[in-house]
Amino acid sequence: MTDREFGKYMSAIAQGDRESLRAVYDEYLKLIFAVVYDTIRQREEAEDVTSEFFIKLYRIADSYKKGTGHKRWLVTIAKNMAIDRIRKIDREMLVDEMPERNEGKTMESQIVENLTLKQAVATLKPEEQEILDLKVVGGFTFKEIADMKGRPIGTITWIYNQAIQKLRRCRL
Repeated sequence: MTDREFGKYMSAIAQGDRESLRAVYDEYLKLIFAVVYDTIRQREEAEDVTSEFFIKLYRIADSYKKGTGHKRWLVTIAKNMAIDRIRKIDREMLVDEMPERNEGKTMESQIVENLTLKQAVATLKPEEQEILDLKVVGGFTFKEIADMKGRPIGTITWIYNQAIQKLRRCRL
């Protein structure tokens, strides 16, 4: 969806058009859920926040400024809502469980066998998962991701490539 199309949908949503909200929902559900889940690390909480996100989007549709990069705007709102949820439930973000190390082998040298893609992605560090999701699910460029995260583009591409290498070592 282009910025122009998104702007039209947001204008229609601001006028109460639920079909336009449905179009935005269909287009961005996966991205919003990925961003929220990468922050919260709990599926049920992420599902709740994702639902609340689209309710909020309906309420704040008139605040969208056309031409400001709608994906970044959506991701920022979703991430802030996820952080607010963490604060509200007074929990720390869970650390990914990594498979145990085999005798004499480092984690990096192990080949994790017979994993589903979901399991393989779960072995990545939270930041690697977030960057992977923003790139693959969100379709953001490395520059956009670097700007969002406030990190150098080289660091972002390095983290992304490390994540891809880890996934390649897993037998899916």
